[in-house]
Formats: sequence, C-alpha cells, structure tokens
Amino acid sequence: MRRWMAGGLLMVLVLAGCGSPDQKLRDNAAQTAREALSEVNTTRLAVEQLRSHRLWPQPAGQIVKDAEKSLGKAASGFSSQQPTTGESTRLYEQTTKALGDAEDAVTAVRIALGNDDLAAAERQLDPLRTSGTDLERIGELAK
Repeated sequence: MRRWMAGGLLMVLVLAGCGSPDQKLRDNAAQTAREALSEVNTTRLAVEQLRSHRLWPQPAGQIVKDAEKSLGKAASGFSSQQPTTGESTRLYEQTTKALGDAEDAVTAVRIALGNDDLAAAERQLDPLRTSGTDLERIGELAK
C-alpha cells in the first residue's frame, strides 16, 4: 500500500511539473519568438550598417542569409505544434503570422541584397521593425 501511495504521489508530482498544453504552447511560442526576434534584429542591423557604409555588401548578404536560415528553422519548429484549445489556437495563429511576416521581410532583404539593391532592402526596415515589435510581444508571454 505504501509503495502504491508513494508511486501515486510521484506520478502526481511528475504530471504537475509538465504544465498544461496551453502553457507548453505559450512557452514554446515565447521562446520561438525570442529566437526569431534576434534574427529580425540582426537583419535590420545589417541593412542599417550597410546603409551607413559600416559593413560591406558581401558580409551583409551572408549575415542576412544566415538569419533567414535560422528564422526558417525556428518557424518550422513552431509550426509543428498542436494547439488543443481555443486560446492556444489563437496564440498559434498569432505566432505563425508574426513568424511568417518576419520571414517575408528577411527574405525580401536577402533578395534585395543579392540583387545589389540597397534601396529595396531599406524599404524592408519598417516591416522588420513591425515584425520585431510583434515578436517581442509574443516573446514576453513566458516571462
């Protein structure tokens, strides 16, 4: 009997530590958003440094390619999540939209820099800032 009670108590403690599915998705959304925000800010900084002649085009292009790749991995990893409630579905949709917008802006910068079109890359600064703000809000969910 004691063994069963001890085993039951252990199981309750293990399950309590797992958190609800909504909490797991919220934590994952926050972590993914923080990772994505880093890549968005890296891209924005590369464009700003290139514009002020503090960075050469080739390294700027490589920085943005690397950011795009990392952002894609983060977005892909999050998209495999399975929301289970209305609340988690709304958060999932909000997060995937923010990640998609960020991916679009970073990809547009990569293409612009690949075509040696700094003006087109600069036009993505506002979308990058907007994406950054959206991702920052999501990233604060788990704090």
